[in-house]
Amino acid sequence: MIVPRSRIRTALALLIGVALGWALSSLRPAPLLAGAGDRSGESIVATGPVLVRYDEGAKVSIPLDAVYLLDYKAGRLLATIPTYQQSTSSTHIIDTFVERDLVADFKLDLDTGPRPRFLMTTGSLGPYTSGWAPLYVFETTTNQMGVFRIQLQQSTAKSSRPRFELVELRSYAKASASASSR
Repeated sequence: MIVPRSRIRTALALLIGVALGWALSSLRPAPLLAGAGDRSGESIVATGPVLVRYDEGAKVSIPLDAVYLLDYKAGRLLATIPTYQQSTSSTHIIDTFVERDLVADFKLDLDTGPRPRFLMTTGSLGPYTSGWAPLYVFETTTNQMGVFRIQLQQSTAKSSRPRFELVELRSYAKASASASSR
């Protein structure tokens, strides 16, 4: 039995298509991740959640974010938790900023030491944190990393000052040459 050439071409094209489809399906695109951070000159800005609550009415999780501003020339880290406050005459979203002195936190000597260089980002610690995202601040000249947390303070006044704390300070210095050669 002789098979017409058009069926052989069709079967071959089909097999090539299946093989190509299978090969392309095994290549996975990089996941799309969004982050809220930017840098300009001597300043870095980042955001991250400080609390996630569940709205029973809408059946959704609602994160409450903090806004962080790092001025590494001055060694200051500012933070605020924007909240929507409306009165009969105006609307306010930004209320109180709190500040950390990174020079003191990282024990830097600005007079005799090198000029500090900072990087920062927020992260996630999983389900055990009630949705708060730690703020990771790296000081690259001394190889140190600080983990910060901002929390709302309960207050009876119209505005409350958030609490801004250093949770952990750790060195990320490279292992010595003798330890890495083992």
